[in-house]
Amino acid sequence: MATQPGVRMVAMKVYAKQPAITPHPFHPPKAPLPSRRLFNRWLYGLGACLGVIIAGTLLFFFSKPTVVVVTNISGATVYFNGEPRGATNQLNRFSIPGVSPGRHTVRLTHPEYLDAEQTVTVSHSFFAIKVNLPLRPSQFDLTVQTEPMTTVTLDGLQIGETDVQTGLLTIPRVRVGSHFLSLRRTGYLPLSAVVEMPEGNHRLTLPLQRDLSGYWKGVFQDATGKATDFVLNLTQTGATLSGLWEEAPPTPHRPPKTSLITGQVLDNQRLTLKRQDNGRTLTLEAQIATGGRDLVGTWQDGRRTGSWQSSHTDTKPTLLPPVPLPSLPEPGPRLTGAAPPPDLLPPDAASPLAYAQKLYEQRRYNEALAQCDTVLKQDPTNAAARDLKRRIQTSIEILTSPPTVTKPPPPP
Repeated sequence: MATQPGVRMVAMKVYAKQPAITPHPFHPPKAPLPSRRLFNRWLYGLGACLGVIIAGTLLFFFSKPTVVVVTNISGATVYFNGEPRGATNQLNRFSIPGVSPGRHTVRLTHPEYLDAEQTVTVSHSFFAIKVNLPLRPSQFDLTVQTEPMTTVTLDGLQIGETDVQTGLLTIPRVRVGSHFLSLRRTGYLPLSAVVEMPEGNHRLTLPLQRDLSGYWKGVFQDATGKATDFVLNLTQTGATLSGLWEEAPPTPHRPPKTSLITGQVLDNQRLTLKRQDNGRTLTLEAQIATGGRDLVGTWQDGRRTGSWQSSHTDTKPTLLPPVPLPSLPEPGPRLTGAAPPPDLLPPDAASPLAYAQKLYEQRRYNEALAQCDTVLKQDPTNAAARDLKRRIQTSIEILTSPPTVTKPPPPP
């Protein structure tokens, strides 16, 4: 083959023409089907899970939790639905296992504390239910203030006597609540009351009323000096007085003059009485002596006035017609000489002290005081003479003090 100059000839290998190949679409490989063994494993696992769930549900439904009672003391008795279950331990706890769901009552008791109660609602649970139930103290000190040397009884048990000076008595460890308190002392009306003890130390002031019941023998004297012996039989109910007044007969052949009498105790130091005398109302006022066995006072009926005195006796005295005493020289308030001669003593006076008592009953206070001084000079330890002297001095002080004027109440 002729070539043109300058052209290089390249040998070329000619291949036969192949037909075009069309590519197939790509398909991912299919996962292999699980085997029966693997399928059974999955089935068993699912069944186990369902069994656990069902069992847990059944256990929860039929579960009975534990109730734990917590308080602030050990040794407290635990009542559950009214039945005693035991006592709290040293940690102040008590556990009640297996409590059925519902409403339950928990109560704690202790001798030194107030009872505590609480209602608890229990439901199905795997956890313990905690109940806080603290107790409050129930015993405190009760202080009673009344008259000195008064016997105090609490709930039928005699506690003791109040202090001689202050009239106080402290009763320790009295439980909160109602108690029956009784007070008794000679010469006073007994007092009984139901007292409420609060939560805390408490103090009670209970004054006693003097007991004026019984027989009183005395002398009733008017402004002219005429004196009459009398016997007063009093009955006291609270502050109300009532009784019978008997005066000595003017002659031995006449019966005593009697009249009804009423009155009131104004306080432990004074009283007022009223009686009818010949159509007039006599008002008697008296001061009660410290020992409560002597009354000294004044009386008035609108026109006349006078004084009176009486002493308490354990038995009913006998009223006799007045017997005049032999005349004696006035010894004066400071007479301290010897006893009067035997021929001047009255027939019933066996000693100077008996004669002084007779003078005292006749309101001859200066002579009676002198006789007491004579007896005490001979025997300074004579208690009867000292007591009579004290009563004479009390009578003189009351009679020399200004009388009490009772004003009538204003008209309505």
